[in-house]
Amino acid sequence: MYDEYGNLIIPKNFGRIHFGHKEIVQILISVVVLTVAFTIVLLGGVLGDIGSFTTLNWLFALGVSAVVSVCGFLLHELAHKFVAQRYGAWAEYRMYPTGLLMALVFSFLGFIFAAPGAVYIQGRITKKQNGLISVAGPATNVVFGSVFILLWLAFPDMDPWSYAFRLIGLLSLFLAVFNLLPFGPLDGKKVLDWNPVAWIVTIGLAGSILLVFWGGII
Repeated sequence: MYDEYGNLIIPKNFGRIHFGHKEIVQILISVVVLTVAFTIVLLGGVLGDIGSFTTLNWLFALGVSAVVSVCGFLLHELAHKFVAQRYGAWAEYRMYPTGLLMALVFSFLGFIFAAPGAVYIQGRITKKQNGLISVAGPATNVVFGSVFILLWLAFPDMDPWSYAFRLIGLLSLFLAVFNLLPFGPLDGKKVLDWNPVAWIVTIGLAGSILLVFWGGII
């Protein structure tokens, strides 16, 4: 944007990380709903004997679910947001009410299927910047997933914590692989359009770690 004299006008928050009030509220709602949904799944949904679980079981499931929601979902979306804002774009998270409702409904059936929301981006960004913004989310999942897998390997017999480490790690890696699929609005399509090598490396790394540790193969 330029003024009447042809001088470039730099927006006040250009390149800075900031949150809108509406955005913060919607982030909190999304995290809470996903945490509840994951908790219900861990306790078996309506098909499980939820009444047989102790208060400690409930608290443990709730704690694991909160970490999964933060590491698997929230940090993924914030990675998109922060990189986009560093490039000077407007970027804010918006929840999908229908997607969050779906998460709750399916959780009672014992599994999660959800589209909780996404970061909306506006501004002049290049194809490369768009690719880097897109890969930031899955890359964050790979990092945190790998960290929790390493914790599981370091403490394999320390249940229930080892179970929690492995679960969080695998879910984070699964989300990375899913989001890197090169279809539709998923991150993978944008990353592939920008740099096929970057896409192959990222999905290959996430997929390899997931396949090795899924089901206790090693």
